[in-house]
Amino acid sequence: MKIEGMNKSDWLMLVLIVVVLFLTNFNDLQTIDYVLIVSVVAWLIMLGIRLYVVNVRNKR
Repeated sequence: MKIEGMNKSDWLMLVLIVVVLFLTNFNDLQTIDYVLIVSVVAWLIMLGIRLYVVNVRNKR
């Protein structure tokens, strides 16, 4: 599956995020866990913006 704008490092990061979320115990979160969750959400938002720009805005 080829998505224009996605690098191999992006796919690796997504796989690592899924693995970490699968292994996380959400009943016992600490401050660093919240920091990591916020940083992952920020990274996903930036990835979405980048893919939008590459695939939609540049096609016009």
